[in-house]
Amino acid sequence: MSATPVERARVVTIGKVVVWVVAAVALAYVTWQAVGNLVGVSRNVTAFNEFAASNGGTTLQTAVPWPALVVDVAIAPVAFVVAWLVSRRMDVLRTVVVFLAAGCAVSALWFTLLQYVASTLRIGG
Repeated sequence: MSATPVERARVVTIGKVVVWVVAAVALAYVTWQAVGNLVGVSRNVTAFNEFAASNGGTTLQTAVPWPALVVDVAIAPVAFVVAWLVSRRMDVLRTVVVFLAAGCAVSALWFTLLQYVASTLRIGG
């Protein structure tokens, strides 16, 4: 009696582990950059708002775009988990394709959010 494709056990190979590690490192870098962006933008906006308030420029104050910054941090870890769940029963080649697609999606969304955050901030302008 042979196992159907649905019942097939997961096979972890060295190739798949390499793909997971490389993808984890690349997506960890994206997450690190997003956290740095969150900290940097929030600090700069807070410092500018304090400066503007102390000099009578309360109308120049701006809000920190928290939702965009938080989503920016969450993109890469969520994409890794989804790609891992989708590809865990696939062969190595398909796993590579899934993780490349996840990386492309992360890059596109991450850069779009960075551009959005930059366009919403008018500090000193």
